[in-house]
Amino acid sequence: MSAEFRARFPSSFRSVVEARRDLMRYVHSFDFPDDTVADIECAVGEALANAAEHGFRDGSTFDVVARSDGESLIIMVQDDGPGFPHATASAGLAPPTTGSPRGFGMFIMRSLMDEIAYSDRGRRITLRKRLPLAGAQPNDDDLSALG
Repeated sequence: MSAEFRARFPSSFRSVVEARRDLMRYVHSFDFPDDTVADIECAVGEALANAAEHGFRDGSTFDVVARSDGESLIIMVQDDGPGFPHATASAGLAPPTTGSPRGFGMFIMRSLMDEIAYSDRGRRITLRKRLPLAGAQPNDDDLSALG
């Protein structure tokens, strides 16, 4: 059984910074190349910002869970918000139209990760990135720094 990252944060933009920092410590334990780590961090930042923005209600939280299935790093972000229509979940397959003020987040996440999927009426996003070597597990020395 491999180590897992699991945390709950208050739904605020300040928490997005903390959640991304804590999660990226876990991601670094997999020895991804630097450019892949940057891609994951950008995609995770979008998912966390969306959770804080769209899931915000007084006293609400968002959850972050990350683990490996031996082939991929799997990151799930779930918020307490109302969700969104299923049809919207297919958005982000193409770049937003020029001049569009919104809609880049889903496109960015789809571009940087190997797979993204929405569930629970859009309140949960799952991001997948193939591990650098099949079966790679977190480095125990790196995980000890997570406390």
